[in-house]
Amino acid sequence: MISNNVIIISAVIKFIMYLYNRKITMKLKYSLIIFILSYGSIQNSLAESLFKQYKMPALDRITNSSPIKELIYKSKVLKRSKTVSISLDAINDPKTYQAQLRIEIKDSLPNLATEKTVKFTGNKTSELNHFLQSITDNKTIILQNSQIIGDETLFIPENTVLLGSNTILLSSVSPSISISADNITIKDLIIRATGIGVQITNAVGVIIQNLQLTDSGRGIAVLTDSHFIEMDQIQIKNPKQGGILIQGNVSHVWLHNSQISNGQRADHGGAGILISDAKPKSNLEESTVTKSITEHIWPLTKSIPYALLIEHNIVTDNLAQGIYIDGGYGLVIQNNQLQNNDKEGLSLEFGSVNNIVMENTLFHNGFRIRQTDRDLKDDLTLSFGRLADGSAVSKLPGISVDNAAQNLILWNIINNNAGDGIKMVRSGIRNIAMFNSIISNNEGHNKYFHYFGIVLGSAGIESKLDPNNTTIDFLPAIENIIAGNMIYGKHWAGIFLDRGASFNDIYDNMIRHYRLSPLDSTSSNFNSIVGNSWQNSSSSSWLDRIFN
Repeated sequence: MISNNVIIISAVIKFIMYLYNRKITMKLKYSLIIFILSYGSIQNSLAESLFKQYKMPALDRITNSSPIKELIYKSKVLKRSKTVSISLDAINDPKTYQAQLRIEIKDSLPNLATEKTVKFTGNKTSELNHFLQSITDNKTIILQNSQIIGDETLFIPENTVLLGSNTILLSSVSPSISISADNITIKDLIIRATGIGVQITNAVGVIIQNLQLTDSGRGIAVLTDSHFIEMDQIQIKNPKQGGILIQGNVSHVWLHNSQISNGQRADHGGAGILISDAKPKSNLEESTVTKSITEHIWPLTKSIPYALLIEHNIVTDNLAQGIYIDGGYGLVIQNNQLQNNDKEGLSLEFGSVNNIVMENTLFHNGFRIRQTDRDLKDDLTLSFGRLADGSAVSKLPGISVDNAAQNLILWNIINNNAGDGIKMVRSGIRNIAMFNSIISNNEGHNKYFHYFGIVLGSAGIESKLDPNNTTIDFLPAIENIIAGNMIYGKHWAGIFLDRGASFNDIYDNMIRHYRLSPLDSTSSNFNSIVGNSWQNSSSSSWLDRIFN
């Protein structure tokens, strides 16, 4: 029997072909596609949900008599999670959701068939701009020279395929390449730029494939009102501002098979991949600084990235986070390697809701060994000091969750990070962490701090911040589900419940070789802790004695 999802997708494809035959404008076509797909295949998945398959408890578990009930329903992040267009119900069969999202993107990308193929023999972008404007048909341009001088920004018109052959673009203008039109493909370029390598704005149907960017300001920026974008086999090394930025009302971006390494900027804007709902500024990087990122998460704005597929990438050795998500929803972050980043491997923060983080490997992140005093001061951690090796005393986790709700954190391998494995810093509400392998984190423990496998935290407002002028909530961890995780190795405790943690369900976890206890808690509130398997305090084997 054919599933409803297949029927819906088939109908959508037929409708798309009808639109093409009718010669409706591309913007309208893609607007209709987004509308149909959002309310069709994604929203109405009939496959068995995660909740049904694993017989999970309901998320809404607070009793009516609990004083925390009013707090949670006033929380900004929970309101946000209930209001965005991709709900928890839409993603709670994560395997089906990610497969459908990939199909939707692939079926809506341009193909390489064009009406005319011509060769460009010039060696300047000013010449190439003039050449592109002189051809009105759908066109494939083949670059003949091995090097192009970027004497001005290269503007790619609609219905263009631009093919290099590892052609080097040397540019001192920013952006080096600008895409603000539809149905564009760029392949096989090496971009050496001082500013932004490629900037995509208000574009639909773009493929960027096999690009190398070294020592750029920012590698690639995908900005407001851009949809159905594929970035494949992108290599970004040593970016001064950050690797890839996806910001604003952007959807259906597929980033895969790419590498981003050695970013030189330490604040959130310098993450290998930054996904942000910050309001755009005239100077792009002003909208990526921490102050801009930490904007109000409620009420909703119209500039939130959604329905992105980030998979099979390697993000390593960046001065900031590997991936930093500021407010996105309906995202799939899967099968990525996030390692040796000086801050968190991955952060879900400031209104990140209804996302899937699954099957990633997060290794050796969060040591803060390359942060300057200014960097630590900006993070409000300089006062804690430094260790003998010069690294910061305060370490960071593999995955950080802060003012984030209803995210699925599944089947990840989180090992040998400096701080905690998974840390819900504050206002972690109704997140689900299941089937993760959390191994030998707490590598940065010292006489001042020690770290855990999973933390259900309740960080208060920092003393230097104004409590009357904050954009986020300062709530404990509430109604999260922590289940089926294997927590192994030298964590201070396998799981820690901070003060105020309430109505969390912790079950079927296996905890071994902890330093203090399998579970530590400073919360006096109700939490359900049942059916876990953890080792007693005695060390019965030589392996136990090594880890204890």
